[in-house]
Amino acid sequence: MAWTGCGCELCGTLGAFLGSRSRQTLEWPLAKDGRRHVHSRIDTAELPVDHRTRRQGRPYTLVLTKTEELFSHELATRRQAGADLTWLASTWNLSGEVGAEPRP
Repeated sequence: MAWTGCGCELCGTLGAFLGSRSRQTLEWPLAKDGRRHVHSRIDTAELPVDHRTRRQGRPYTLVLTKTEELFSHELATRRQAGADLTWLASTWNLSGEVGAEPRP
């Protein structure tokens, strides 16, 4: 998932987590203002990420977990792109000619 946020360092870290194909959970020790900022960005953008604060130690740890919705949305997007490509290939002359017209 591509996401940039406001461009701050915290949003950069969040964006890297969202874009990672291998990480499903991020345990992130953050002070209160940082946690508040990340919580608000997730909620405002309606990102498919569960977020909770583990109140042990200092600073507390923000625990982010990608939801199943993220993965099902990505799969649905890929399936739709495949279907669109199939339709385009069957509808348009893809011989490489510039200005090719659709097939009748």
